[in-house]
This record gives sequence, C-alpha cells and structure tokens, in this order.
Amino acid sequence: MPAPSEARVLALWESAADTAPLVRALALAGAAGAPQLSVADLSIGQRDAYLLALRQECFGSSLACVVDCPECGAELEMDLSIADVTVNASPPDRATVTAEGADIELRAVTSRDLRTVADRPAARRELIQRCITCAPPGHIESLSESVLDQLSAAMSSLDPQADVYVQIDCAVCDHRWAAPFDIASYLWSELHTHALRILRDVHELASLYGWSEAEVLAVSPSRRRRYLEMATP
Repeated sequence: MPAPSEARVLALWESAADTAPLVRALALAGAAGAPQLSVADLSIGQRDAYLLALRQECFGSSLACVVDCPECGAELEMDLSIADVTVNASPPDRATVTAEGADIELRAVTSRDLRTVADRPAARRELIQRCITCAPPGHIESLSESVLDQLSAAMSSLDPQADVYVQIDCAVCDHRWAAPFDIASYLWSELHTHALRILRDVHELASLYGWSEAEVLAVSPSRRRRYLEMATP
C-alpha cells in the first residue's frame, strides 16, 4: 500500500487537532474507515484496530519505541511491529459472571461509555454498570467492590485489543516487565510531529519563494531540504 500524501497527513492532523484524546481517537478511526455514525459504539479494541491500520498506512509497520526501565531508570530503545501489538483473537460479544448468587452478563466498553462517565466521581462503578446487559432486578445498584473487580476482569477479557502489553527485558539490569502500548497516543504523537514538520517547510518556503502550500507539497521532502539549505546564509 503506497504511503499517503503529505496533504492527507495534514488533513488527518487537522481533523483531530485541538480535541480531547478520546474525540481525537474517534476522528482518526473514522478517517481510517470506521463507520462514522457508530464509531463511538465500537469496542475500544475494534476502534484501535482501525487506528493500527491507519498507522500502517501512514508510517509503515515498524514501531520505534523508547521506554524507561522502572527498576534502574535506563532509557531503552526498541523496535516493534504492528503485528507485535495486534491481538489475533475473536472473543465473544458477552461474558457472564456469577457473583453473590447472581448471573451478570456484560459487554465490552465503548468510547461512548468512556465519554459518558468521564470526570464523574464514581466513574469506574458507572462504567461497569453501563456495560451490564442482564442482571437480576435491583442487583446492579448494590454491587460490592469485589464483584466490581470480577466484572472488570471479565470485561477486559472481552476486548484484549484494548489492553495491549509488551514484554520488555532491560539490557542494563535484566529487569523484565510488561509495558502498556496505546496506539491512539502513539499514532497521534507521530501525526503531530510529522504535520508540524510539513507546516514548518511550507512556512519557510512560502516566506522565501512565495510558493503556495500546494506548490510546496508538490516538491519532495528531500528537494525541500535542499532549497532550505541553499537559502540558509
């Protein structure tokens, strides 16, 4: 698949800039082909699958990462691939937990759920309650913390792509741990950095030569570098 044009990268960046992270992730998933009217109702893992596809389209399958060892503090560089953070599993749509003598059926969390409970004092409890699809009358309101823990674990098992961890071995102290990988923040960081570089090129070359944005983008990045070098005193 050919890489997208720089104009598309700018359009993707513009569509998601100046928005909250959750809204940003939905905008990018929509740009990647997720159904616009129902993207907020996809599970987090389904949404993230679209983001992984968009990342591969824009920047390829190799993921360069930098992490700090939690044991010795060493900065570690590592290369992952899209395949390393893709969960090839087809979990069921629902899970049933038997707790305190009752069967409780749940579904996976969606972006709409997260947006609804954001910043609420009892966000965790409300989130889990929203995801309960079947329970005995009056049971939802009286869930204990231990039952909430059971339900939370069951919800996570329904959407493994939403909770991706990478096993890392520290080359300095041999500490081994599992680090979370969030494709939404990773992709946005790359898009933001790349878009700002493009805009900087447009600004400098437009100022130097009077070119329009379209004219600047029509010149390859390597040739732009040469123009900028020659214009530097």
